[in-house]
Amino acid sequence: MAQIQIAQLEDRRQFARVKATLERDHPGLTLTVVKVEGEGVLRSEHGGMRVFWLYRGGGEVFLSKGYRTQEGDGGRLPEVYLPDTLNPAFADTIQFLKSRLSAVAPAALEPLRAIVGRMRGAAFVGDIAGDLWKMEQTPRPWSQEAPVVAAIASLFSVYRDQGHSTKQVDSYEPLRAGDQVIAAGEEAISVRGHFECLALEKSDRKQSHVSTARRLPYLLDTAGGCNPDFAPFRRLPLTWYMNYPGESGDGLNFANSHVVNIPKETSPTHFHPGKPTIGGLAQTEMYLVLDPQTYQLNTSGRPASLIVFPDLRDLRRYEQHSLTPGTFVYIPPGTGHRGLDVFVNVLTIPGFKPHNEYYLDREICDVAKGVSPYNENFPAARNYTRIEDVL
Repeated sequence: MAQIQIAQLEDRRQFARVKATLERDHPGLTLTVVKVEGEGVLRSEHGGMRVFWLYRGGGEVFLSKGYRTQEGDGGRLPEVYLPDTLNPAFADTIQFLKSRLSAVAPAALEPLRAIVGRMRGAAFVGDIAGDLWKMEQTPRPWSQEAPVVAAIASLFSVYRDQGHSTKQVDSYEPLRAGDQVIAAGEEAISVRGHFECLALEKSDRKQSHVSTARRLPYLLDTAGGCNPDFAPFRRLPLTWYMNYPGESGDGLNFANSHVVNIPKETSPTHFHPGKPTIGGLAQTEMYLVLDPQTYQLNTSGRPASLIVFPDLRDLRRYEQHSLTPGTFVYIPPGTGHRGLDVFVNVLTIPGFKPHNEYYLDREICDVAKGVSPYNENFPAARNYTRIEDVL
């Protein structure tokens, strides 16, 4: 039975223990902490793709003229960016889907509205990978009209080439906690300021499939549901990429990043099985805890914590761990967990695999008989499966 690992990132001994566990479980990945004081350069250590997630402080990153990014579907990019010319065939597909929203199944309507909503006049801006992930999760058929289904399916093969904007000048741009920077191969990314990052590198990945920088203010907020007394916030710097509906295995991913504000009212207890539903690697989840004041988020003064069920066959046994900015938590596959009142960058290896999350609140309610905490709003949560059918 695997155990979670918790470290304060400024504690070298604690971090060394978590680093050793992750690198043992995932050969070819290297976990480090990087500090920038003044001017510096972010680059790979082993010639691979290295992702830097800021968790404290702020600064700037140098992005040159001609730099392209799929940011801008949240807050507008600076005026020095211009949206790329829209592909006519893609534009026709988006306009057709927009005209046929009434023919889309209710479960698929939310992600499709988000996709067509990225039209900005004659331009299309932003990354729809996260919405296609949601679409992949919804039951088939997406529509009773075959042309609508075909149009939605076509998005999976073209979305990585759409939604870009191109920078017109050389300049530094702001970075702050929650943002992401990627250096791949021989790239050297110039930065300046005072900030700390968690960095994860895959040594055999020489190129990145996403842009150098993903800044939270420029990303679409996909927070949903009712978050009483808590500011909703959910943005996806690095999410699941797939080439077609129903793709199995791990695709392009070796890690994902979702920055989210999690209130206890809407947080279900769940786990990711040791044998993934769609094959490939089992999903390891990690918490990189951020300071909610970075985005002036309202937590009503409630302390952040993580509830863990280390043994899914004994839901009467649980642990609860306090979380503060700079806490890093390593959660192995097959571990039940539920974040409470925490602003966190949720990181996963190899990513947020579709159809790979199973909910526990109903079973905790039925089995633990009030001994263990559960979310009373989710006693009959969707995707409920008996544990013995999954393990």
